[in-house]
Parts: sequence; structure tokens; C-alpha cells
Amino acid sequence: MAQKVVKPETKLAIFESGPLEPNFERLVKGDREEFAKLVMFYNEPLFRWVARLTGNSHAAEDLVQDTFVRAYQAITRLRPDTNLKAWLFRIAHNGYANWVRNRKGRNSILPNEIFDTHAGPEELAQENETSRRLQQAIDKLPEEWKAAMILRMQEEMAFREIAVALGTTEETARWRVYKARQKLMETLEVKQEDAR
Repeated sequence: MAQKVVKPETKLAIFESGPLEPNFERLVKGDREEFAKLVMFYNEPLFRWVARLTGNSHAAEDLVQDTFVRAYQAITRLRPDTNLKAWLFRIAHNGYANWVRNRKGRNSILPNEIFDTHAGPEELAQENETSRRLQQAIDKLPEEWKAAMILRMQEEMAFREIAVALGTTEETARWRVYKARQKLMETLEVKQEDAR
């Protein structure tokens, strides 16, 4: 059996880590390099979450950019015990709440890659129908439940972090996720029975 040859560049790429979390002390002193690290570290998870909430990548880009502008303006006022991730998600949530108040219609929050690209026509039709029903069920959720559920499911945030991000208590965050899941199950179960 032949051994696979790995180029030296490939070996290095395997061990490269993602962006480093910023140094908190330097960050609150207004260090621009540390703020750039903050942006690099949290940009993707913030964008993913806001894009799922809005269903609109352009709106998500704008909201995330606005989140970092607002964070930069307030960074020097942070307390030493601040959870940066939860703090940034809180700023993004406030921006999202304003966006919801100002928007004209509802948008899909399901990711584009939900479909199996190797499925046949029958499977794709069934996946389309399932996706449509799931999206309708998600759209009917109250905004607070939807935001909490996506933070828990997609970002794998602890309930304590969700509470900070959404400006509520840990118990309320836990309750919102529970109620969102419960409502989705009820809605999907009723629709499944109606389809029979």
C-alpha cells in the first residue's frame, strides 16, 4: 500500500489555529489591534446568528457592522467581569430588534445548505415541503423565542450567555428555548396530521 505524501505547507495548515481571542485588558484601553482581533474572532458567529434571524445576508452584514461600531464606541467602559461574547450578542440583538420594528415583511431564517444536493426529484420535493413547513413554524414563533433558540442551537451558547445577550435572566432564557422547541414540535405535529 502506497503512503500518501503530505506537502510541508499542508502540514502547517493543519496546525494553524483560527483567530485568537483578544486580550481584555488591552482591549478596554482602546488598543486598535486588540479590537481588530475581537472583530476577527466574533464576526463569523455574529453574522451566522443575525443572518438566521433576519433571513437576509445584506441586512445581517449591516447589523454586524453596526454591532462592531457600537462596541468600539463603548469598549473602554467595559467592566473586568464582562463576558465579551454575550456583550456583543446583546448589542447585535438590540440592532436586530430595531430592524424587526422597521422591516416590511418576514424573511426565511433557514440556511441555504439545508437541502441534500445528491437527492433525487422525489426526495428534493419532500425536503422542500419539510423545509417550507419548518420555516412557517419558525416564522410563527415570537421573536424572543426564536432568538433564544437559535443562540442555543446554532451558536451553542450557555443559557447564562443567552440571558446576557437577550437582556433577561438565565431562567427566562431557558424557558424561551424550551417554549420555542415545544411550539415547533406542536406545529409540525399538527401539520403532519393534516397532511395524512
